[in-house]
Amino acid sequence: MSRKTILVMVGLLMLLLACGIEEQTPAANPDPKSEPGLNSYEAQDFSQLKGMNGFSDQALDMHFALYQGYVKNTNLLAEELQKLAAQNQTKTPAYAELKRRFGWEFDGMRLHELYFGNLGGKESLAPDSPLMKKLEENFGSYDKWVADFKATGAMRGIGWVVLYEDPKSGRVFNTWINEHDLGHLAGCRPLLIMDVFEHAYIPDYGLKRGDYIQAFFDNVDWQAVEGRLGK
Repeated sequence: MSRKTILVMVGLLMLLLACGIEEQTPAANPDPKSEPGLNSYEAQDFSQLKGMNGFSDQALDMHFALYQGYVKNTNLLAEELQKLAAQNQTKTPAYAELKRRFGWEFDGMRLHELYFGNLGGKESLAPDSPLMKKLEENFGSYDKWVADFKATGAMRGIGWVVLYEDPKSGRVFNTWINEHDLGHLAGCRPLLIMDVFEHAYIPDYGLKRGDYIQAFFDNVDWQAVEGRLGK
């Protein structure tokens, strides 16, 4: 296979990913036992969030569709990488580029699941909760932590804000994640996740990102967030 052919293949696959188009299904389905591999990822249903104050159903439907695209592309890339490995093509530009792309798609999928999963709450964080105590220990007060989290989310750029817990030290950090895959703290637990890509807030708030961030805080499911704390 020539280098030109490989680059053309990479370009076509990137186009498929960008457009969210799946490959054609073969006429005959292969026996799943005849090929190595794991079950595909399935998009989770977060439609229970519709009707949430501060988030229009139209914006949520659009966001759910974008999330589903990450799930689809994660599965597509995993399949393509498996095929290239089976064909001994691991030293090709196609394999290298898809390998690099995989983390971006996978993190886009998983971060959206964590984000939607920590929304839909109606109660404030309990003053005597383990998470409240941890935030006070690390930031001095809950209000100081909130101010730092919001300031991180207001930074210029596209990406995410993640409250991480370091399982070794017990410390927590408000972390900026650039796009989906840059800035994660290795080995740490994501507790609270906020999407600050434009698609998360512009449909409802235009350029008023601060108003979106407040709406996010008004809808945090603190029980879900505390459930992610280390035991």
